[in-house]
Amino acid sequence: MRTVVISGANAGLGFQTASKLAQMGAHVVLACRNAEKARNARSDLLAQIPHAHATILPLDVSEPASIRDFGRRFADEIGRLDVLIHNAGVIALPLTRNSVGHELQLVTNYLGPFELTGALLPLFRSDGPARIVNVGSLAHRFARLDLDDLNWEKTPYNKWKSYARSKLAMVTFTMELNRRLQQRGGNLVAIGAHPGFAATDIGRHSSLLTPRNPIGRWFNRKMEKLFVPTAAQAAMPIVHAACSEDAKGGDYYGPTGFLEIRGKPGRARINPIARDADLGSRLWAASESMTGIRYLSSSS
Repeated sequence: MRTVVISGANAGLGFQTASKLAQMGAHVVLACRNAEKARNARSDLLAQIPHAHATILPLDVSEPASIRDFGRRFADEIGRLDVLIHNAGVIALPLTRNSVGHELQLVTNYLGPFELTGALLPLFRSDGPARIVNVGSLAHRFARLDLDDLNWEKTPYNKWKSYARSKLAMVTFTMELNRRLQQRGGNLVAIGAHPGFAATDIGRHSSLLTPRNPIGRWFNRKMEKLFVPTAAQAAMPIVHAACSEDAKGGDYYGPTGFLEIRGKPGRARINPIARDADLGSRLWAASESMTGIRYLSSSS
């Protein structure tokens, strides 16, 4: 039985990914910040799939202490890992910082996964295929990285630019992580995936995507029913990246329909910036400096 850790697995894409993988016989570890929502999600999962093997472990991917605690508990209680899916994310938040001063979109959508990867890296199985799946976004294609101000300490903050940058950082990290894993050798690879559009709470609660006036809200509901995939449909590129025998390290998947909004999983377009090995190396160094976590590098 494969063991899969899924961050943010209590709702939306994370829950649907957990459900699909549990149906395939995986032991799914629901890594969630909210304990009550995690328990409800596990109950829903077992109601749908009575034979599912699902474990809850608390994780707030935006807080370093929570990540360290998760790593210790996972090692003690479960021990071995086959697939890690970095799904937890936030979108278009006002300027907010975590307990150590990191901007919340950056740390939730990228720095936290960087740190969690380092915490769990020694626990991946070496006797079979293993994967790290990083969830990106269409927004990454419209971003640029400012390595001199990743944490929005000099530049006037923009919540949408911050979101897009955090997702570009995540995709750039995916490519650099896979290069470093290849250099190390072994069975572990890094793969990216994005859901296209998805009818999830994270979108519905966005101020930009949820108009205040009744007509706007009515129009959005109609458009969602006609054009926006359900969370179950949108999760399929993530499931493909986690499970498909055709998926290779460094691949990036998404829906294959119009503008990659919806459709069957397939190869997705990627911002060329994300494949820049020099940028990837510099982002890695900046991430080590910000988190104090070092792995897969000469300074490890």
